[in-house]
Amino acid sequence: MAQRILLVDDDEGFLLAAGRLLEAAGYEVIPAPGAAEARTHLESELPDLILLDVIMPGKDGFAFADEVAKDERLADIPIVLVTAVAESSGQMMHAFERDMGLPAADILPKSAAHERLVETVHAVLRRR
Repeated sequence: MAQRILLVDDDEGFLLAAGRLLEAAGYEVIPAPGAAEARTHLESELPDLILLDVIMPGKDGFAFADEVAKDERLADIPIVLVTAVAESSGQMMHAFERDMGLPAADILPKSAAHERLVETVHAVLRRR
């Protein structure tokens, strides 16, 4: 059975492109255009990993990651944050993630090469 990735991003283009890439790598992708939709998916099925955009309308990725971490049923699911912000300030993002105590397994810039996205997902799931 393929490992499931909950892909949460309000950018439809990224959602489609990353989804296709991950499916081609053998993963089952559950797309969600926002935190509310992601929460609905989490009520019925648990993914093996959450790939989560940081900046979204409504509930942002930090708030959603915090919510996941505080839910006993979800707390063990690794989260990889993806963001355009990390492209110019990756060290700041890692410091913020560390200081806030967020459960992010990694932070990845959206502009990362496709291979890096798949490699990061593979690496995080291997550590699980």
